[in-house]
Amino acid sequence: MTGDVKLRDILAMGRLERIVMEYFVKNISVGEIIALIELREEVKRRIARGERDLVPELDDVVIEREISRIISKLISAGYLEYKGGVYNLSKALIEELKRRFNRLDPGVPKNLENI
Repeated sequence: MTGDVKLRDILAMGRLERIVMEYFVKNISVGEIIALIELREEVKRRIARGERDLVPELDDVVIEREISRIISKLISAGYLEYKGGVYNLSKALIEELKRRFNRLDPGVPKNLENI
């Protein structure tokens, strides 16, 4: 399935999966520890704003476990790659970002609603 992944598929994902994918579309490549910390903090911000059903419990360990589970699922599905302690957006999605936005702009959020 790795060659079949598309940016548009992200819009149909569950909320936590979409948060994770939006993070990697924005950042392209992130070390596993930093990714887990930043995603955990993003989930906690969203929970504080009222999105309480993102994870089963409001505990850091549970949040990190759920994020890790989602990342593993996204790697298996071909959306992300993992090598040497670094998570990367898949090559197919990187190429699609280049085509759609004419550049990658790591660190800059991309509006996925307009893809």
